[in-house]
Amino acid sequence: MNALRTKSLQELLAFVSHRAVYGDRSVHISHITDDSREVQPGSLFVAVPGTRSDGHHYIGTAIAKGAVAVVGQRADLRLPARTPYVLVPDSRRALAELACAFYDFPTRNLYTVGVTGTNGKTSVSVLAAAVLGEAALSTTVHNALQYDLPYTTPGAVEVQRRAWEAMQSGQKHFVLEVSAHALSQERVHGIDFDIAIFTNLTHDHLDYYRTTEEYLRAKLKLFESLRPEARAIINGDDPYAPSFIAATRARVWTYGLSSRHDLWADQIALSPMGSRFLAHTPRGVVAIETSLPGEFYVYNILAAIGVGVERGLALDTIKSRIESVHQIEGRCERYRTRDGVFIWIDFAHSPDSLEKMLRMLKDFYPRVISVFGCGGESDPYKRPLMGEISGRLANYTIITSDNPKSEDPREIVRQIESGIRALGAPYEVIVDRPRAIMRALELARPGDCVLIAGKGHERTQIFSDREIEFNDREFLRNLGVIVTS
Repeated sequence: MNALRTKSLQELLAFVSHRAVYGDRSVHISHITDDSREVQPGSLFVAVPGTRSDGHHYIGTAIAKGAVAVVGQRADLRLPARTPYVLVPDSRRALAELACAFYDFPTRNLYTVGVTGTNGKTSVSVLAAAVLGEAALSTTVHNALQYDLPYTTPGAVEVQRRAWEAMQSGQKHFVLEVSAHALSQERVHGIDFDIAIFTNLTHDHLDYYRTTEEYLRAKLKLFESLRPEARAIINGDDPYAPSFIAATRARVWTYGLSSRHDLWADQIALSPMGSRFLAHTPRGVVAIETSLPGEFYVYNILAAIGVGVERGLALDTIKSRIESVHQIEGRCERYRTRDGVFIWIDFAHSPDSLEKMLRMLKDFYPRVISVFGCGGESDPYKRPLMGEISGRLANYTIITSDNPKSEDPREIVRQIESGIRALGAPYEVIVDRPRAIMRALELARPGDCVLIAGKGHERTQIFSDREIEFNDREFLRNLGVIVTS
């Protein structure tokens, strides 16, 4: 936060739905947080009920550390008389409204693009930012590497602060990934989106959402929030596309691989080194030649082209900017070893993304060895599905660990194994990820492909008792086996 920014509680409350205010409204706020560990003198502390702890239990700590006012949704609290308390119907929503007001609604002055879907969010966001020329960017990779945040979408205050900083630095565009969790938890409430993109909806996060329908409803919130003047760009080939079209008041474009869409591709030629295709748009046709491989990248590029067309950019400009993106970190990274083995590193950590990667690689290489695991504290239902997918599509599978977190990595591996065992497909289990990667390289012959999936850009591996530095690509480089990309 910028400590130089101050606003009175009264100023902020003009934009917040609240039921009652107890205490002095004239106190000045220089900082807003829902984390008691981040409270500093001048903070406004927003008590948010969480899945593991309730922020209302930390109000005393926040006041002791210098919070000058508190916002919460419990009416039975008794605070010190000197500390104003604002009672709201929904603390999460209030946090977002306060953040918008504190930073003067920056997305009203930025051309703001939100990208949601199960897979492809990061790639579409990076491509859309490239098409726009200069854009502030908030993606899974960006958050992890620049801010050390393990979230696809940061909290509401962080999002508004980044948007405000982008505006202050002269940026005109803001592109961000929007996760289902962020939508459910009101992290993007109040953002003025000019464009929203839907990539696809497949199995994921069914630990947090009880059903696919619940997961879908969370994604739909982004499109329900759009102004009629905004643009919705929707993957029309996804079976859930009609739900997104019906949910929005915005102007809709669909994209896909047939002429029934507003943005579509044909004459597609795919290779391990990239893709060529003709992109048909509402403003004409443009030939694209990119080093980003696979049919899924054709879809991602079409969505990004839609952003450029909607923004009024020339097709030649869009083409050159798309083609300037040669690789996206942790997504379809490809290398060759001294022995002529091809290695692909990808973040694929859902059934659909793993299946798409394996299907693509099977078209390019005679033999594919898959190395992957599944993260802990996240959707155990997908684990056997991913085991079955790898067993069905890869020539050989090595099941290993990902980020087990508080779970037993051996139990996660057993759940993955249950999906592959019934197939009778060849596989082995090596829980230690470095050893698993080395084993794959031992098994690979010249011309073979090794897919290392699940972690992509990540720089660490998280266990119950420790977090260690580990990145798939850097591990291979330290082994000295990579000679070229």
